[in-house]
Amino acid sequence: MSERRGRLLVDGALVRGRVSFEDGRITALEPDPEAPADVCIVPGLVDLHVHGYGGHGPSSVGDGLAGMAHALARAGTTAFQPTLFPEAPAALGRTAAEVWKAAGALEEGAGARVVGLHLEGPFVNPRSAGALPRDGLADPSPYALSAILGAATGDGHGIRTMTLAPELEGAPLLVEELVRSNVRVSLGHSLATAAEARAAARQGALGATHLYNAMGPVHHRKAGLASFVLSEDGLIAELIGDLVHVGPEAIRLALRARGTEGLALVSDALPGAGSGCDVFHSHGFECRVADGAIWIDDPETGEPRLTGAATTQLEAIRRLTGRGVVGLEEALTMATATPARALGLEQELGHLRVGARADLLVLHGPDLILGEVLLGGQPLPPGPSGSAASGR
Repeated sequence: MSERRGRLLVDGALVRGRVSFEDGRITALEPDPEAPADVCIVPGLVDLHVHGYGGHGPSSVGDGLAGMAHALARAGTTAFQPTLFPEAPAALGRTAAEVWKAAGALEEGAGARVVGLHLEGPFVNPRSAGALPRDGLADPSPYALSAILGAATGDGHGIRTMTLAPELEGAPLLVEELVRSNVRVSLGHSLATAAEARAAARQGALGATHLYNAMGPVHHRKAGLASFVLSEDGLIAELIGDLVHVGPEAIRLALRARGTEGLALVSDALPGAGSGCDVFHSHGFECRVADGAIWIDDPETGEPRLTGAATTQLEAIRRLTGRGVVGLEEALTMATATPARALGLEQELGHLRVGARADLLVLHGPDLILGEVLLGGQPLPPGPSGSAASGR
């Protein structure tokens, strides 16, 4: 039996106590008034939307997914959905199958757990595609979807979430099929009206991809997807917390409208994030890192354009709390309990509760220095740098 003492994140509040664990599971949570107040014990972070990290991507050469999983765990994210860029449907299906096979070969406890794949497209609106590769976009059709998911008797290539624009012709039929296939539909890269988004939600769509980004603006007369997401309790919306993709006022508005239970803090990080490189190549673009975000030159205008984040979930939590935008308990909840619930994994991940996996982070001081990462109750093995955790 092992234990850690400090302020425990329990049901959205930090309380002094001790957490005990054995055989990979939490066995007890007990109050402890003498536990150190400058140590926080929180569940491992859960990222619904991450394309890569630490120089690794899910379909890259070399260490690939294994390197990405270890790098993310060293940065505090212990469960994630590898997120794939659009390709032609048949090619995307093959890529998903390869990544899912690689996920099945990952060594237990050597890095963050893969909890399914997230496909950011290809059924998105070309006029709201942002920095997604436009040559990979496709019109919604049952044939195209079957080319991605594979045989009806298979596992759907591990696809757990798909970003889709509900206003596209043929999209409603795909929403129904994805729901039947147990794939979580996330509305995004879309110019949908509120009515079109509402129709998709009634069909079973459950999420929204990076709220505010790659969707129409909030408007006081012409309600679109962003307005619908802010007012619809049935959806859990991703939120990029680097304070570049979304400004402080918009984050406060979203939190006031939806609360921590409706917002999941995601990184949307690219493979070059956390690699120490200021310039790298990803999804066909030269990418530049600046202020925790990643930029490309728009192929049509030549102007700088956001394409992803360079911050991890933990780094975003530090930014949000350090600048007084979000409280610590709120930020931690949005990166743990809410994304776990979005995937239906709240009994397993994202919570300190008896029976849950002992995936834990030990954070020190007001700067939230990451002192220890535990996967199934075991310390994360050292990485190439010889350190088991990545500090500030």
